Amino acid sequence: MTTRREQPLAPRRRGGPAPTPPCDTAAPPGAFRFMALPTELQLAVSEHLAYPDALSLKQTNTHLRSLVRADLTLKVEWLLERRRLHLECPNSHSCDLGSDLRFCRGSVP
Repeated sequence: MTTRREQPLAPRRRGGPAPTPPCDTAAPPGAFRFMALPTELQLAVSEHLAYPDALSLKQTNTHLRSLVRADLTLKVEWLLERRRLHLECPNSHSCDLGSDLRFCRGSVP
């Protein structure tokens, strides 16, 4: 059985937290990157999203803000579909339907 040499830890500072290893922000190999797709595919994917999902994607960055459709028509279609399926629908008491920003902050199940 071989033993693995362990590297010594940095000395702990008094009163402070233990040192933490540096954060690895790189995506794992083979990870899917939506922004690496061509614009045409991004648009095709965004056209299949429900209103809350399209709204979240739209607020990701300026490129997607100009690309993703999250207008009043999509909002109404989403609300009608939820009503048709007898799912809980946001109303004027639980969330604000007036603007996208206020809608996101409301309670959308």
